[in-house]
Amino acid sequence: MRHSHAERLSAADTAFLRMETRTLHMHVGTLFVFAPPPSGRLDFARFAQLVRSRLHLVPRYRQRLAQPGVPASSPVWVDDPHFDLSYHVRHASLPRPGTREQLTEHATRILSRQLDRERPLWELYVIEGLEDGGFALLVKSHQAMVDGLEGTDIATVMLDLAPEDGDELGSPEPWEPRPVPSSVSLTLDTLGDLAASPGTALEAARRAAHAPWRVGRRALDLGRGAVGMVRDRLAHPPPRSLLNQPPSAYRRFAVQRVALADVKEVKDTFRTTVNDVVLAVVADATGRYLRSRGARTDGLWLRAMVPVSTRLGAEDQPLGSRVVAVFVDLPMFEMDPVERLHVCHEAMQEVKASHHAVGAGFLLELSGFAPPTLHAMAARLGARSRLFSFLVTNVPGPQVPVYCLGARLQGAYPFTPLGSTQSYSVGLTSIDGWLSFGVTADYDACPGIEAVEDFLTEGVVELQAHAAAARERTTRANAEGAVRPVDA
Repeated sequence: MRHSHAERLSAADTAFLRMETRTLHMHVGTLFVFAPPPSGRLDFARFAQLVRSRLHLVPRYRQRLAQPGVPASSPVWVDDPHFDLSYHVRHASLPRPGTREQLTEHATRILSRQLDRERPLWELYVIEGLEDGGFALLVKSHQAMVDGLEGTDIATVMLDLAPEDGDELGSPEPWEPRPVPSSVSLTLDTLGDLAASPGTALEAARRAAHAPWRVGRRALDLGRGAVGMVRDRLAHPPPRSLLNQPPSAYRRFAVQRVALADVKEVKDTFRTTVNDVVLAVVADATGRYLRSRGARTDGLWLRAMVPVSTRLGAEDQPLGSRVVAVFVDLPMFEMDPVERLHVCHEAMQEVKASHHAVGAGFLLELSGFAPPTLHAMAARLGARSRLFSFLVTNVPGPQVPVYCLGARLQGAYPFTPLGSTQSYSVGLTSIDGWLSFGVTADYDACPGIEAVEDFLTEGVVELQAHAAAARERTTRANAEGAVRPVDA
């Protein structure tokens, strides 16, 4: 019999809490950028009312951590009796002119700070003063919240699929925090769990004590063939690069968006996939960045960890159990853009052939709209792993307009955590016809990371030019064949 209503964290979530340090952050974030609202300016008081009216849909966001008095036991979630929405939802404005560089610099300062463990583990910032009259929402939450959310986060419930959905805000649902369990009741619950399932409890403690490797192994072993994949990668570790330095406490953040139609044009011409084009463009941009910092890339292949979806078991299983990791070696050296695309295509084809659990690639078979949570799930797979050089996540959203209080979403740029040996990662969210890239890097190891913004667009433009030339050659060849005389 339990003495409290507290919900215990899983062993994996406990591990993420315990492995967090001043330099190894375990929170994720997304920078949502919106066009100007219909009224011309966002009403912050109305936005706060929107949050209040929908907060009941994500009850975890009014809970904090409590620690039982049993050594090595997992923390529990309890209602925060002092929950203060004004602490979590904050208001800021950029100085003029409100450029993208100013926005990302402001976001980076926020994202470099760790969350307060004494409060619910999330923050949301409304940032006004963008040069086009729009505004941004910066959502930041801890990875320990991911398992319990099962695909739902605060950003999901703030956004609408129609501009008028936020016109009539309902009254907030009544909420009374349940009493915080006493330390005695939490201890009794923990001892009861130990008595009822000693093997499970001891295994959980053991996992927590050896979190970095065991959590990663558990995530990687979800897919068939994953063990062999890990064994092969251990036998052939990726080379060291300036992207693989232990991170400091501070980050850099760069953003860029690319039209999905442009990427589809390339993939249709060369008979690949959107994911293949993304990997090719990221590999090209990363190689260009390395060379811009004076690094030699001749013959250099770096390994990307690519989270993918799986089809294991029933469709009603928890969302996180359908995300596993695969590793793809990407060429960093200068080469023909189309050749690089085919290399990436063949690499992903090999992954699919070798690991039958892998679905269509990346996270594209996951249903629902929860990009921040899915990026967090992807990032969890790579914590403290030395099997790869950098992380690439690609999360889909709806390919229709998305709104907040009538303002249309223009980009959703993910901020992903860095591992203990990674100083660079790339996240991508696809929404409403745009691919929104968020590049996270360590402040000391990767100066000038904003150059990657231009490298990404230049890579797409080059592939488009090659695609146009290929289509022209095909058209010309077809025309010549049509007028060729027929033998009598």
